[in-house]
Amino acid sequence: MTFQRHTSPKGFVLVEVLVYIGIIALILTAVGTLAALTNNARAKQTVEREVEEQGRQVLEQVLQTARNSSGITSPTSRASGSSLTVTVDSAPASPTVFSLSGTTIQITEGAAAAVSLTNSNVLASALSIQNLTRASTPGTIRVSFTLSGTITSGKLPFIYSKTFYGAASLR
Repeated sequence: MTFQRHTSPKGFVLVEVLVYIGIIALILTAVGTLAALTNNARAKQTVEREVEEQGRQVLEQVLQTARNSSGITSPTSRASGSSLTVTVDSAPASPTVFSLSGTTIQITEGAAAAVSLTNSNVLASALSIQNLTRASTPGTIRVSFTLSGTITSGKLPFIYSKTFYGAASLR
């Protein structure tokens, strides 16, 4: 009498291996897609934050300088222009000029060289200054400009633009 020994096969069947490979591929695809979406969302938030922060800083500097100035030189009363020139109490910084040079908003204080208020990550456009001053009133200005940021990560470029508005009266 001979005994046959039944042994179960060692290892995996080809079908099992293919199923496992398919499951791993699906998991890796899901993780990769999630990582790409997270990266795109982070890039968009970075662009939006950059535009918002620079816009607020530029607007606040222009308005604060106008409030503390002793007079508005340009644009003239009841006129509009693409730059603002104010007279300030500090002789070396007078006149102070805010202007758009290419895609950068700049400040020039007195005879000093122009200093950029925006960096190369954002593009400035449509700087508009309205002098709303009326007879026997302190000077009043209205400022508006648009900042745009672009990111090209992902399949389509993401462009974020915002127009900033503000007004100030001389003290």
